[in-house]
Amino acid sequence: MSRSSKEMIVGTRGSGLATAQTKLVASAVGQQHPGVHVDLRILKTEGDVRGGAFGPGDRGVFVHAIEQALLDGEIDFAVHSLKDLPSGETAGLVIAAVPRREDPRDALISRWDDGFEGLGEQASVGTGSPRRRGQLLLARPDLRIQPLRGNIDTRAGRVADGDLDAVVLAVAGLVRLGLPYAWHAIDPKVCLPAVGQGALALQARADDRTTIERLSVLEDPSTRFQVRAERAFLEELGGGCMAPATAWAREDSGKLRIDAMVAAIDGEHRFLESCVCDPQEGPDEARRLAQRLNDRGAQHWIELARQSPQPDAGSS
Repeated sequence: MSRSSKEMIVGTRGSGLATAQTKLVASAVGQQHPGVHVDLRILKTEGDVRGGAFGPGDRGVFVHAIEQALLDGEIDFAVHSLKDLPSGETAGLVIAAVPRREDPRDALISRWDDGFEGLGEQASVGTGSPRRRGQLLLARPDLRIQPLRGNIDTRAGRVADGDLDAVVLAVAGLVRLGLPYAWHAIDPKVCLPAVGQGALALQARADDRTTIERLSVLEDPSTRFQVRAERAFLEELGGGCMAPATAWAREDSGKLRIDAMVAAIDGEHRFLESCVCDPQEGPDEARRLAQRLNDRGAQHWIELARQSPQPDAGSS
C-alpha cells in the first residue's frame, strides 16, 4: 500500500476502550513527531464476532485479525492491550514499544459504593475471569460469582441496573475511558492483577525500521521489564490468559519484585511464589516461579478451569 512518509495507519478493535487508548497513542506519536499524521483503522477480530464464552485455550482471539492486517501492510502499527497478546511473539512482528503502564490493579464497582471489604453478605459479583473468580472466592467464600460479558460500559451498567451487586473490572480501562462510575481498587494482596494488565503493546513489522523508530520514543523501560517477566511466567506455565494464574512484577528499590500465583476457581486454594531480582533477570526468575508452581500442582487447577470456561469478552 502506497502512502506518504508522513502518514501512518494504526489498527485497532472497534470497542470503546480499544479506540480510546489507540487515540491516546496516536496523539502521543503526533506530539513526538510533528508533521506525522496518524489515521485509525477499525478492524473486527474473532473475539468481536464471537462476543464471549471464551475458554483458557482461546488465546489471541482479539489480535489475530489485526496482526494479519499488519503483516499484509494494510496498517503500519497496532495498539493492543498487552494482556490480550499471546505470550509468544508472532513471526515477522515485534513489540516496538511498551508505553508507561497505567494502574494494573482490579477495580470494584458496587451498589454499596464501597471497596471489596464493604461488600454485603452473599453479594452477587460479576466477572468472567477465572483468575479473579478464584482469588475473590478465597477471600470471601460467601460471594456469588456471576458470569459477565460485554464492553466495559455494559458491564459496569449492570450494577446501576440492579442486575448485580458488584462487578470487577480493570482500573486501567476505567481510567482511560473516564466513565462516570464510582470505583475502588482491590488490594493486590486480595487479587493479583492479570499478566500485562494496564500496559499497552505497540506492534509493528520487524522490518519496518521507520515505524519502529517513531514508536520507540514512547517506550518505558521499567514497564517493559515488568511485562517481559510477567509474560515469561505465563508462557512457562501455559494455559493462556484465561488460566486462573498470574504474575505481577513491579519496581522495588531498584529491583524487580515478582509475585506469582495459581488458584482453584472455586476459591479453595491459592498457591503463591515470589522473588526479588535484577530487572534484566526478570524473565528467567519468572520462569522459575512458574516451575515452582507447577511442582505444586498448578496444571491440575488450570485443567479444571479449562473444563469450566467462563464468558469474558474484551480487555477490562
